[in-house]
Amino acid sequence: MKLFVLVICLLAGCSTAPKHQQGFPLKFQSVSTHPSALIAADALQPGDLLLSSATSLQSWGIRLFTLTGVSHAAIYLGDQRVAEAVGSGVNIIPLDRAIAESNNLLALRIPGITVEQTLRLREFSDLQQGKKYNFKGIVMFMPFMVSRRVCELPLVNEQVRSNCLTILANVQLADEENPESDRFFCSEFVLAGYRYAGIELLAGQANWVSPADLLHLREGDVSAWHAQQPIEYIGHLKRWNLKEILSLRSPDRQAQ
Repeated sequence: MKLFVLVICLLAGCSTAPKHQQGFPLKFQSVSTHPSALIAADALQPGDLLLSSATSLQSWGIRLFTLTGVSHAAIYLGDQRVAEAVGSGVNIIPLDRAIAESNNLLALRIPGITVEQTLRLREFSDLQQGKKYNFKGIVMFMPFMVSRRVCELPLVNEQVRSNCLTILANVQLADEENPESDRFFCSEFVLAGYRYAGIELLAGQANWVSPADLLHLREGDVSAWHAQQPIEYIGHLKRWNLKEILSLRSPDRQAQ
């Protein structure tokens, strides 16, 4: 069985890390978003990272390309407000709307985040509000999500894997003649926001990172990029709704 899992991961690309115990020597990257805890909205704190999926075709497509259960990333600012980049641009929306427009929504927390850093996140979000969505960036990112699998094969050292991803991203995603610094797709906006606040989550430019990459920063998971620090899983605000999945009902929110 373990050999079968290893063969599948070799074909699909799946980051691994050595385990310091006897038996099967690898820890595989987890694609699961199965809730181990359900939380209320008041359990959130400013600066929490929100990862979600919806039942739209766009969401299914992103999950298929990234081989994971999330397709969207956002930042909880506090006071029931969420900052995100979607098809209509960078918006700050009520938390209850973010929950309603998701089929699955989980929260991660950066250990040691300060009040000053959360204020910087709010400042960044206010400054970027109304900026356009980076459609060009997401189109360029799609082929990269496929080709990057060669860097994520099992048994590849973490540093080698991260260096390989950096080289590949520089080749496929470099666009020095026409930078899109005033446009964001969701995970690009989130990573740029945390960096504005002085928080480094992982190596790599903001436009090289997907919601799945942020998910794999969870404690106990395996990051494809060199992680600066693991982040804590807080819980799910909303879990899978099978009725919505089967009906493929799309939320009002535009492309994520």
